[in-house]
Amino acid sequence: MSTKRLSGDLFRAYSVVLHPGILAKHTKRKRTMKKDLAIILSLSIWLLLTSQLCRAERDTLVVCLGPQPITQLNPAFTSNRHIFVLYHNWGDTLLYRDPESRLIVPCLAESYQWVDDTTLEFRLRKDVRFHNGEPFDARAVAFSMHVLKSPGSLVSKYLGDFQKVDVLDRHIIRFRMANPVPTALEVIANIVFIYPPDYFQQVGKEGFGNHPIGTGPYRFISRPDSSHAHFAAYPDYFGGPKGKARISHLKATTAADEMIQMEALISGKTDLVRSTNFYTEQLPFMCENPDLKIRHIPILRLSFLAMDAAGRSGVNFFKDKRVRMAVNHAINKEKIIRIAYQGYAERVDSVTTPLHFGHEPDVTRYPYNPTMSRKLLADAGYPNGFAVDFYAAVGESACQLMVDDLAEVGIRAKLHYMDGQWDRFYQKFLRGEFPLAFMTWGSYSIPDASAILSPFFVMGAPGFYDVTPELSGMITKAGRIMDQKLRKGLFSRAQKMIADEALWVPICANQAISIMDKDLHFRPSCDEIDRYYTASWD
Repeated sequence: MSTKRLSGDLFRAYSVVLHPGILAKHTKRKRTMKKDLAIILSLSIWLLLTSQLCRAERDTLVVCLGPQPITQLNPAFTSNRHIFVLYHNWGDTLLYRDPESRLIVPCLAESYQWVDDTTLEFRLRKDVRFHNGEPFDARAVAFSMHVLKSPGSLVSKYLGDFQKVDVLDRHIIRFRMANPVPTALEVIANIVFIYPPDYFQQVGKEGFGNHPIGTGPYRFISRPDSSHAHFAAYPDYFGGPKGKARISHLKATTAADEMIQMEALISGKTDLVRSTNFYTEQLPFMCENPDLKIRHIPILRLSFLAMDAAGRSGVNFFKDKRVRMAVNHAINKEKIIRIAYQGYAERVDSVTTPLHFGHEPDVTRYPYNPTMSRKLLADAGYPNGFAVDFYAAVGESACQLMVDDLAEVGIRAKLHYMDGQWDRFYQKFLRGEFPLAFMTWGSYSIPDASAILSPFFVMGAPGFYDVTPELSGMITKAGRIMDQKLRKGLFSRAQKMIADEALWVPICANQAISIMDKDLHFRPSCDEIDRYYTASWD
């Protein structure tokens, strides 16, 4: 894989020449004009007279996951998305979603069947061992469910109705549920992570996070620091629907600064920058590089502005529906999509995306109308607006545009950008500390409206900032019946009610965007689970 690559300084200079707004917004390094001109002159000479060749090892794939550090690799005990993604490369689940057909098929299970609406039986593969040689069997499944529902597990909220695991014999188990769970197959395919019982009990939760053991196409090798993790293809992998890893080594890296991520990609130190982990303003520049290519696909992730309509944060502005409506009218969604997302997103007015089962597009819309926004604020008793703290950990460019939009109608939003601190941000959000927050939500890759409605709009859910018994009841009922037509009707009513009350400002349905070496074969997936074991080199 030979490519013409720019060094770091030349890349920065090139960015200044072609896209000066990028560096103006996203780098703190200051240079004198004399130094800039010298670098640009060097670049010009380089472009005319030389080419820098970089040859990456064909047996290695280097992926930059984004800004969040790899502090541990136990997927059930972090909200860090890329730890979840990595699990699906070094671990397996009983079921697997085929990224092409989007169908659920057996993986660690040989087969499955519904015994009744609340009982699901699995026959397990007999030819699978964990990477340390420990056998995969019914005991491992039962033990894993115990871990996943233990204190501190962030996936336990999705497993509340999974009441019991019956071990019928070494290779047959049954999940018994307290109520019907229409998303059971999706939940099992995505977040029922499988742990080796003996090893986990030996090293504990933290030890497992430091050195995980799974059954997947890759096996963990090392994590020298919080910015690097190394995996190798497991030669004895059973195959299944995933197939064996096509590239021998997988190296995962992180970088807090997006410019550093792009420099690493252009210089050849990185082969792939993972979806959604860079400023999309950089895409036009990247498109001009003949040695790189971009792949994108619509995903379940929703970007939205959440307001504290319940007053949990101690700030009461957003308890007034007129204020919430004013914020909705103040936000120019089309401009945000055009500038911050470079068009790689779709405007939505509901709190689900078109990929969610039960998505309802026909809801109350709040078109961009600053005049109407100012009138609503005046009617609510804020003719001169107000000041409010605004929190985010992703989407800095989008947030800056929203700050400008809000300022135009008199809302002085002070942005607190917690770059690379998603876990900390999310925990503070759950504790009710934010009066105004910008978030994205990937629904744990479960394409069902319940995966985004239940965590935020059901009474008692940690993420709720306002909810009524009627709304909560509709969503709860939809999550406990198997009749898809009835579920769709309930989801529709719930989304209409949320829009009528202007509880959120839905901005857009995102796309997974991956920038990669032109010789790399890799496709991002609609479920936002990057399957690196499918990647291959020319």
